[in-house]
Amino acid sequence: MSARLLLIFAHPDDESFALGGTIAKAADAGVEIRLVTATKGEAGKTAGLCPQEELGAYREQELLRAARVLGIGRVDFLGYRDKELSQAPPLRILGQLLHVLREFRPLLVITFGEDGGSGHRDHRAIHHFTKAAIRLAAQPGLHEWGERFSVPRLCYVQSGWRLSAEVRAAMDFVVPIEGWAERKWAAVREHRTQAFSIRKFETMAEEHKRHYFTEEYFLCDRELSAVPGRGDDLFAGL
Repeated sequence: MSARLLLIFAHPDDESFALGGTIAKAADAGVEIRLVTATKGEAGKTAGLCPQEELGAYREQELLRAARVLGIGRVDFLGYRDKELSQAPPLRILGQLLHVLREFRPLLVITFGEDGGSGHRDHRAIHHFTKAAIRLAAQPGLHEWGERFSVPRLCYVQSGWRLSAEVRAAMDFVVPIEGWAERKWAAVREHRTQAFSIRKFETMAEEHKRHYFTEEYFLCDRELSAVPGRGDDLFAGL
């Protein structure tokens, strides 16, 4: 199986802020990368860049530009409303995710952990939808969504700069990204509507900046991963 990475997130910008360095690093290593984004973030702030009713389309273009910076080969939008993802029809979104999993057949899937990283309800919702779809993908039947597929490894990105040293030490994967920090920040800055968040990261404490731009942190789901692991390489052993 070729090296394929599937990213499943709730909004444009989640990928860049959360793990832009890991994505760019994987792309440079020849990994084929696909991103599924559940909403277009149309309920967010415009930062004065467009009318509110055009925000979804504006953020879609921001994400496509960021994807090119990071080396993401394909972006899929699922079409759900921002801040309403928990109310998505379960059969519909699970069918969409199941189809992507069985079609793309990634070695590694990354999404948010149970707390959504920041507690955002859309982030928490995509976590649970992703887990449910992975369980379904491994079951026999449902051939209209492709052939049965067990995900080799499922990981949850963690906000390392928010974590204590003790919690960071307990992470399954700590990925060095210092060589890709500039690409990560360039992708973040493509999300111009997220001006408030960008300013927050620009002015954060130096210790937090050090963690944000040198390492990215992941927990491995040992129940749903056929090949769980630990270390500094998310693809090791796959």
